Amino acid sequence: MPLINETKLNFDYRQLIIEHNQIEIPKDYSYDQNQIAITSLDGKNVLVDNKFNEDYKRIPEMDLNLLNEWFKDTYVEEVINEVNKHYNTTKWRFMKLTSERRAYSYHRDETKRLHIPLLTNEDCFFIIDEQLLKMNQVGKVYEMDTTKKHTALNLGWSDRIHMVGIYYD
Repeated sequence: MPLINETKLNFDYRQLIIEHNQIEIPKDYSYDQNQIAITSLDGKNVLVDNKFNEDYKRIPEMDLNLLNEWFKDTYVEEVINEVNKHYNTTKWRFMKLTSERRAYSYHRDETKRLHIPLLTNEDCFFIIDEQLLKMNQVGKVYEMDTTKKHTALNLGWSDRIHMVGIYYD
């Protein structure tokens, strides 16, 4: 499998951005201010724990599978339901990189990810196994092998937002 694989699935990124922008994250820095949980353990929490918080408790990714109440009967739910016709998914999030928070650590995940770019710019990149790659087509679903060492970078001046879910082969 290539490190990034463009699928045939495509969604209305404009509607997903509208739904993303309707959520207000409390300014509580024990939570990651650049991630919104679409699914969670209890279906009620849109906040994502900050891994650098001393009280951080890791929850198995497979258990983060209940759609949060905020997203019931929305286009986000329609997208996940359609994707689930093709993949076994869990742990959906909106992930944002800004001009202030430009990158993630260089790391490996236990599972592979699906990415739907919603907002991007020409200066957004992924580094996977020391290769520089891009996902430029907004609304398109991409498979990404995040079991390889990787990071995402936003070196532009506008935000980068992706809808991201875990999938199992």
